[in-house]
Amino acid sequence: MSDPMDLVEDGPPSPVSSASTSIAVGSTPEEELYALAGHARRSPSAAASSSAHQSPSSLPSSTGATGQPSSFISSATRPPDESAANNNPFLFDTNMSNYPASMTSSIRQHVYEGGLRYHAFRDGKYAFPNDDVEQNRDDMKHTMTIMLCRGKHFYAPVEERLRAGGKCLDLGTGTGIWVIEVGESYPAATITGLDLSPIQPNYVPENVHFFVDDFEEDWLDPEASFDFIHIRHTIHSIRDRPALLARVYRHLKPGGYLEIQELHYSPQCDDGSVTESVRYAFRDFMGFLDQGLRALGSELNSIVRVPEEMSQAGFEDVQVVVHKCPIGVWPRDKRMRLCGLFLRTAIMDGLRGLSKRPFGTGLGWTQMQIEMFLIEVRKAVMDSQYHTYFPLHIVYGRKPGW
Repeated sequence: MSDPMDLVEDGPPSPVSSASTSIAVGSTPEEELYALAGHARRSPSAAASSSAHQSPSSLPSSTGATGQPSSFISSATRPPDESAANNNPFLFDTNMSNYPASMTSSIRQHVYEGGLRYHAFRDGKYAFPNDDVEQNRDDMKHTMTIMLCRGKHFYAPVEERLRAGGKCLDLGTGTGIWVIEVGESYPAATITGLDLSPIQPNYVPENVHFFVDDFEEDWLDPEASFDFIHIRHTIHSIRDRPALLARVYRHLKPGGYLEIQELHYSPQCDDGSVTESVRYAFRDFMGFLDQGLRALGSELNSIVRVPEEMSQAGFEDVQVVVHKCPIGVWPRDKRMRLCGLFLRTAIMDGLRGLSKRPFGTGLGWTQMQIEMFLIEVRKAVMDSQYHTYFPLHIVYGRKPGW
């Protein structure tokens, strides 16, 4: 029997696991961790550098992916001068002066609560912040997920369709890093990201587009439009999964695939370092977070229901792949230790933002109660005696046809 401390998964070497050879796991400076996760992609200097090597993307149809034309945000070409911008109101406009005032207030602006920043468009629909801390966390979770999947951005067999110019839609795209990387890998495909927050980069590949909209409402795209629809680290915030799955099913082409990737946010343990009788504050935290999100209308661990729900929605050949992501640097395997470092850092950086609305609005806790509880939670997350992990579930299925 293998030692649970190893936590090694069979398979070929990860194309990104070599990062562990240049980073001292357990003592990595925060700025190096952010840089490795792709945080530099959003910095002004990085944007200027990238624009020198790739052309801005062209403007899609004004009735593009799943949103109102006024929701288009970041894949338009920068106008060469002000007069060009005035002639085309949908060209990139730094000051938003050419957009309707209603869009400026509902989409570009944000809501601030207790030092945290949230999306203003459909305020309250998503329970977590969209500020720099949260964006850093999103990029770290992206890198962690790619490492766990040994370089794969998706498991659904859609490579040929994307190489042939297929259309892909990423729901809840966040910082847009997944969309950009897939767009770079499949230049003939059209890759679209959709989110409630306008936090994606301005300079992207020509085949990449971002829109601000609520994908839980009706889409403007014709049915049978997409070859591949992808959802990652978002299903926990969906209010009506059956309705969303039915909508996704209608908008996929025959033979198209849906893939959902999500952590199962219930700490697991294989070696007995954490049992039901062991006091573990982080397990309590996740339990309260689940209760808080349920009070706000969603379900934290809904990923465990997704395979059955996809089958009920009509998807065929539904497949499930599960990877273990350690919480912390307790595994001996270098790749898994680095994944655990990313996850632990993302948890520690996000505790305040994760708990603010679910605990406060959802459960009625005071800010003092939250902060006092988080003291014990932080200790538990950083304690290396607890050998826990979150399972990462990857679920994908095909719409019948072809």
